[in-house]
Amino acid sequence: MACGADAVMIGAPIARSKEAPGRGFHWGMATFHPELPRGTRVQVGQAASLQEILKGPAHENDGTFNLFGGLRMSMATCGYATIKEFQRAEVMVAPALQTEGKSIQRSEGVGMGK
Repeated sequence: MACGADAVMIGAPIARSKEAPGRGFHWGMATFHPELPRGTRVQVGQAASLQEILKGPAHENDGTFNLFGGLRMSMATCGYATIKEFQRAEVMVAPALQTEGKSIQRSEGVGMGK
């Protein structure tokens, strides 16, 4: 959002909702895989209702629940009250392509986590 996006794709967190059609499984990032060229199916489990994941209340302090609250907290920390203001924030990007979002793939030994 801070980079100017009006929308974002949130795969695994939403896949963890009890209402998700994958029943605790997610195709993960669309990275190369010899048998599954569109990504790797990983088990993310079912953690809570979609309502809890998006709007809380958060029962864990790891950022996986109450995503809207996390966005509001990030905006407030940076001093912005609206998403339009937040979209103009100065952003510093630290590349972590080989590690970012790969913990599930590593734990299951699939995809780029082999």
